[in-house]
Amino acid sequence: MATVSGNFHLALAAAMLFSGVLSGCNAVMPARQQIIATDDRATAATGSQGAVIADANAPLPRQEYNAAGIKVPYVPQPNPYTAGEAKVPAEARSIFTVATYLQKRGDLDGAAAKYKTLTEKYPSLSGPWVKLGEIAEKQSKHAAAISYYEKAISENKSNVNARIALGLAQRKQGQFAVAQQTYLDALNLWKDFPEAHLNLAILYDLYLNKPEAAQKHYEAYCFLAGEKDEKVRKWLVEVKHRTGIEGSFIDNPPANAVTKAVPGADGAVAIAGTGKAEQN
Repeated sequence: MATVSGNFHLALAAAMLFSGVLSGCNAVMPARQQIIATDDRATAATGSQGAVIADANAPLPRQEYNAAGIKVPYVPQPNPYTAGEAKVPAEARSIFTVATYLQKRGDLDGAAAKYKTLTEKYPSLSGPWVKLGEIAEKQSKHAAAISYYEKAISENKSNVNARIALGLAQRKQGQFAVAQQTYLDALNLWKDFPEAHLNLAILYDLYLNKPEAAQKHYEAYCFLAGEKDEKVRKWLVEVKHRTGIEGSFIDNPPANAVTKAVPGADGAVAIAGTGKAEQN
């Protein structure tokens, strides 16, 4: 590594921020950096492979009130993917750093070779399997990408990034019902996963013609993300017009509720570095 150019050392510092994805137990990349945004909903495909299951029992965050009817600050569940610390060998971190650098430069074959080395030497690390899936998708090897994401989950069932990536890959292949189950699995693992709610909402809205189900998950995303995403807020308003449901799936105050929350609480939570999401 000593012979690599100075540009590499700049990339190395950035890549180390992502080395936590190796084990699936450390920090993950901020979600908004991974989102591909578009308002073109007319391109949504039709049809679905498999039976779409009911969404009635999908986990949702709930705004609670105290005995006086005042909002209680919402405390999201911890991300199981980032909970705890896992010791990753120094060699694995070094290889992963080089692989990340190569991937960012566009050398997908070189990066894939490094990630494969990691899977051979350290097969229980889930992160490299996810990265191989990302590369496979860029190379239009969709079946291989799905296989890699499934392998990542088998090695670390708490890897919510892998679950989101798998759901997206399944959706792109027209496996809408399968993708629905993948997102629901992620939410059953972590009900406060903003990007799982968002991607499930998009799936319901654009692909499965289930606007009411979409509405509840758009609302959940806005609630968890602090309602800072203006694009998604507009989508929520639009889907409300279609469903005619103006009430909230998240915030249902008692009759004596005070509209103002306790100091410092607004019923929403800003999530930093949660997981990985993509919009169609």
